[in-house]
Amino acid sequence: MNNFWRFCIKIAFLFIPQRREGDKLRGMIYKPFLKKCGKDFRVYDQAFIYEPNSLSVGDNVLVGFNAYIGAGEVHLGDGVTLGPFSMLAPTNRLRKHGSFRFGGIEAGSIHIGSGTQVAAHACITYEVKIGKGCLVAAGAVVTKSFKDNVLIGGVPAKVIKEYDDTQT
Repeated sequence: MNNFWRFCIKIAFLFIPQRREGDKLRGMIYKPFLKKCGKDFRVYDQAFIYEPNSLSVGDNVLVGFNAYIGAGEVHLGDGVTLGPFSMLAPTNRLRKHGSFRFGGIEAGSIHIGSGTQVAAHACITYEVKIGKGCLVAAGAVVTKSFKDNVLIGGVPAKVIKEYDDTQT
């Protein structure tokens, strides 16, 4: 998506209400620009998707208030929820001549399994895969991949608890 369309979307979003209808409308506006989009995609107010053409979302995905999805491949399974101010950062800065400023950027990917919730202010970084049915705790910084059905928290994130598959 070029800067012109990104600008047009941001301007259009200024006039969309902040309630449920607005969340659904923002999702519908993003939908044609996404790599793949399931049904009932919702985007809360002030959320930012840097490269919609690299984002694949399943059914019933919700991107929370002020969430950020950076450049790079991002895959969100069915029923994923990104909490307010959460960040998906699928790129990595490279070092050159003793500085990260001049090293460039390496694009990676992030995969979040179906039914996973990323809580407020959590950050998921470069080349991370999170399994199905996980909960990423508020403020967690996830720098490695995790299996299905776990509670992940901390800086850096680690498994806090494993969920029993039979629990509802």
